[in-house]
Amino acid sequence: MTRTTPEEQGPLDRQSRALLRDYDAMRSEWTPRIEAEGMAASRAFADAVFDRFRGPDRDIAPAKVVDLAVPCGDGERSARLYRPAIADGAPAPLALFLHGGGWSLGGIPAYDGLAGSLAALSKIAILSLDYRLSPEHRFPDGLNDALCALDWLHRHGASIGGDPDRLAVIGDSAGGNLAAVLARESALGHAPPLACQVLIYPMTDIASAHATFPSRMRFGQGDYFLVSEAIEFARDNYLGKNVGLAGDPRISPLLAPVPANLAPAMIVTAGCDPLRDEAIAYHDKLRAAGVDSVHHCAEETIHAFLSFGVLDTAQDMRRRIADYLYRKMEFAKP
Repeated sequence: MTRTTPEEQGPLDRQSRALLRDYDAMRSEWTPRIEAEGMAASRAFADAVFDRFRGPDRDIAPAKVVDLAVPCGDGERSARLYRPAIADGAPAPLALFLHGGGWSLGGIPAYDGLAGSLAALSKIAILSLDYRLSPEHRFPDGLNDALCALDWLHRHGASIGGDPDRLAVIGDSAGGNLAAVLARESALGHAPPLACQVLIYPMTDIASAHATFPSRMRFGQGDYFLVSEAIEFARDNYLGKNVGLAGDPRISPLLAPVPANLAPAMIVTAGCDPLRDEAIAYHDKLRAAGVDSVHHCAEETIHAFLSFGVLDTAQDMRRRIADYLYRKMEFAKP
């Protein structure tokens, strides 16, 4: 079967088309190594992709970046704090950032550009967490790390120059799934109160068939960065033999009732992303339940675009997110 090009299949902008061509070339070069070395090579490839397309920081950087360790359970988790410049030296609002990668890939370095620029633009101190990855650490280990880090920020945020009474979560893809779950846990009284949640092309339903969501069927066939097989791979790595848990509210928040007092949400999607429709469905569900939720779609680009600073649409959406965070945190000021 002849493979169609993104130009023939979907409405990608010029920069996204060029990025995909370069990405496809990288993937071809890396495929033999990935097939030979497995997860270690997959992680190295993902890091190489994010480094390749990170782009210039455009002179947008936080005033201070500090690596630290967050106590969690019987150990510590690596984290990186991005502290913005605030003229009067007042405590900065705080946000926990949870990276993407299907719960299996990614980490602080790959998302350094995105987390750092959001901190600088929003004037919010952002803590990026290296939660434990699957398949070495399956559900709920990564989620527990995120819960622990959020609790640590609430208890100890003042010691790092933050205001723990103004707290948010930001999550990207699988990290968006974790952030959505943290917001639910907060509303249920199992985690600190939140001023808002920012969910960036989140995975919200890994229990339903791909055919449930037209975007998975149209954009998940191999031409638009994220493929349907990768969603299945992520699910299987995350859950292992417990695939029957896929409908659990802590795994597929779209399938769960919306709790009262859920924090306001900003949900970001990409028009040519297999995860687009489930993210929009989650936004619609929150709105129907009375939650203050806003949705912004970058129509002509792909999954993960926000990390690719070479794209103008990434820079534009970063500013939208930063503006949302700034406004919500200012409103939450005591």
